[in-house]
Amino acid sequence: MKFSGSLSEADKEKAWYEYELVGVPFDGNAFKKGAREGPKAIREASQRLETFLWHRKLELSDLRYYDRGNITLEQFTKGVRQERIEDFDLKKKKIFIGGDHSISYPIVKYLFEHGEVAKVIIVDAHADFRDSYKNNRFSNACVTRRIAELIGFENIIVICVRSSSEGEYAAPNQIRIYDTELLREKGVEGLLDAIGKGKEKTYLSIDIDALDPSIAPGVEHPEPCGMSLESLISLIQEIIKRRNVVASDVVEVNPRLDNVNGITSITAARIIFEILACYGEMDNRL
Repeated sequence: MKFSGSLSEADKEKAWYEYELVGVPFDGNAFKKGAREGPKAIREASQRLETFLWHRKLELSDLRYYDRGNITLEQFTKGVRQERIEDFDLKKKKIFIGGDHSISYPIVKYLFEHGEVAKVIIVDAHADFRDSYKNNRFSNACVTRRIAELIGFENIIVICVRSSSEGEYAAPNQIRIYDTELLREKGVEGLLDAIGKGKEKTYLSIDIDALDPSIAPGVEHPEPCGMSLESLISLIQEIIKRRNVVASDVVEVNPRLDNVNGITSITAARIIFEILACYGEMDNRL
């Protein structure tokens, strides 16, 4: 099953399109397994939503995007299988559907090494800045540190943090962290005014646990006092408006931990709708 509104296989051979969705069903670095089922659950949930976005008066499928299916991860330290990712058209903006948050590192690594990413913005309840967790340096609890080591500590911003180990609390001395308290104090626009604008190619990573668990309960590590969905969507809109976002991901949906109605998967699908709409708006496709 493809993501709702995607071009069909036959149509994508005939039509020009600019946006791709890619599933990454991997949870090898998670403690509680199940995020590998996220891409399938989110695609299924997307079929329950209308592709006409009421607030934008936009039929999303008019953007012409293609869900190219899943890629797999080999030995994790080696990253994404080369025979699957080398045929990516790097000119097409991507949305990767996870999978646990550790998938962000090999994807960013590939794009960075091909000159397609210079900055990374992460929206996450957790600092994920450990050097190692349970003897695993590629754990989803270490993804921010691994990315920072790769692209430069000065080139990463983390928003909505409200949980960390004591050792990670020193992370703001090394990278820019805007926690939930600061987000509430300044509001979305005030926070992004502080962050500033930039034309550098940017990767945007959305960990679904940034949301309050009353909205998105199906995550490995739920953290109370999180964002509302409206605030997260507003944040995404403003980031994409102010930064040159060339790729993004939505990660950490764990259907095994979700409510029976699959609300976390539905919410993730809705966030992907919004990212696509923002891509189209910034590229003057709307």
